[in-house]
Amino acid sequence: MQDLSALCRPMSKVFISYRRDDSAGFAGRLADALERRFGADSVFRDVDDIAAGADFGVVIEQALQQVQAVLVVIGTRWLDARDGRGRRLDDPGDYVRREVELALASGKPLIPVLVGGATMPAAEALPATLRGLANRNALALGDAGWVADLARLEAALVQWVAPPVSPAPVRGRRALAAAIAALVLALGGGWWWLRDGDGGLQAIVGAWSAEVAYPWNLTLREHYVFTLEDGRIGGSASFLGVPRALEAVAWGDGRLRFLTRSETVSGNEPPREMGQLYEVWREGETLRVRLQIRRSHSVDAALEFTAQRQ
Repeated sequence: MQDLSALCRPMSKVFISYRRDDSAGFAGRLADALERRFGADSVFRDVDDIAAGADFGVVIEQALQQVQAVLVVIGTRWLDARDGRGRRLDDPGDYVRREVELALASGKPLIPVLVGGATMPAAEALPATLRGLANRNALALGDAGWVADLARLEAALVQWVAPPVSPAPVRGRRALAAAIAALVLALGGGWWWLRDGDGGLQAIVGAWSAEVAYPWNLTLREHYVFTLEDGRIGGSASFLGVPRALEAVAWGDGRLRFLTRSETVSGNEPPREMGQLYEVWREGETLRVRLQIRRSHSVDAALEFTAQRQ
């Protein structure tokens, strides 16, 4: 019996199915982006994760049992790809067909990801065992709108896949922190550390959520958790659907100020760090939130929205 622990990694959270001659580039780029978001080794992709000589079917079935969600990457040639025997999807031994069949049978959440301008195949164009795919809501992923498209996909995956909550990488932290500090001073906003006896903070402690309309035509429900223990403020704030650790936390004038960090990817360029500068305060039974997104060379216009207690 094969030692499956040597054939696929135990921590995979997302399974990516794709046809190599149709969408290998998109699949690789997507896998890299998801591993940055959900952690190293969080993505199962056959080219990386099936050892030479392994039983393909056994490894795929094992991988599908352990992941939390499945992505089926569909390019313009996915449906009609052919070999010498005819359409490949009509071959019961076709590896893409087997992956999708096993994914549908597993009952795991499954998202078709349309790339390169592809459209969703109609049910009648699919083999009978794959027609359940046509009932799944698809998301498009393209070069021109990569950042926003990827954010939508990640927000959907967060329903099932827990991203790690950890401080941002050290790379670029000092430069970004200095830039954000300069921005705060330019806005005339001083930051104060929490002092014993400061009142009003207990009214903010707890869990909150808000619908946030980002400037790139994307609206997501974000979640905020604030804790107070031994005079220290902690918690997390989600940005683009991903919980992020609070940094540079300060309290003063009845307002809580803090920083979170994320990364942005544009085309084939390396990831760049972004900072999210927050200011929150109670307003009646709601929490008012002011968010300013700081990029490496620019500052977005501030977003203001209201959060409700959960």
